[in-house]
Amino acid sequence: MKAQLLTGLTVAAAVAGAIATAEIANANTLTRRTVYQQTQFDRENVPTNYLDQGYGRTDILNSTLSIQQFRPSQGILRSVTIDFSGDITGDGGLENGDAQSQTITANLLGDLELRLPDGTSLFDLNPTNSRTFENVSRSDGRRDFVGNSARTFEGLTASAFGSRTFTDSSFLQQFMGSSAMNFTFSATATSSFTGSGNVASYVDTFARSALMVTYEYEELPRQIPEPATTLGLGLVAGLGLLSQKKKIWKKA
Repeated sequence: MKAQLLTGLTVAAAVAGAIATAEIANANTLTRRTVYQQTQFDRENVPTNYLDQGYGRTDILNSTLSIQQFRPSQGILRSVTIDFSGDITGDGGLENGDAQSQTITANLLGDLELRLPDGTSLFDLNPTNSRTFENVSRSDGRRDFVGNSARTFEGLTASAFGSRTFTDSSFLQQFMGSSAMNFTFSATATSSFTGSGNVASYVDTFARSALMVTYEYEELPRQIPEPATTLGLGLVAGLGLLSQKKKIWKKA
């Protein structure tokens, strides 16, 4: 009988130990996202097709991108990964003023910057793109951006992406709290045309951005049963097993 009781205690203690082990904290992730917030000026000056896609007219200077901080009550923050992406897009036109037909290339360059609330630069991305137009006829004597001596384009887009992960505890402190963390986003664009010594042009540029912050954390440790509690669980379970066996013996 003693051997049977000890067996019951051993099984119960093992089960209780497994439960206690399962309560040790595991790593988790929490993701926050935001995008460029259009202004009233954007709503009045950006074409509808770009407005619907989240673009604003450049230049964009120090636009706020807000991310909810990580609440300490959620766990122990171990790392922060910041993903930042942006697009510069442009519509434009060109008019060849040369005496000969030319191949002309439109070039678009963007500068997309993301800063921490204290002004520290996290990303400074420089996306580029170009579009080439062949056999643009010689000048027709007019700068109206129509006809064989002209070309127009829409949606010339340059995109860029950056990602950084931080684990330094002093750096992570600014991400902890119960309020919003306000990053700032700026975007500028420049354009150029090559291939003709005499070219007239115009370009309208727009920009947008997206920010994703991923918190990697450990859940706060749950209370693990004290040894006495574990032993108590084992005794209860062992006695239960013994009681069941007694019932079986009586029936037999």
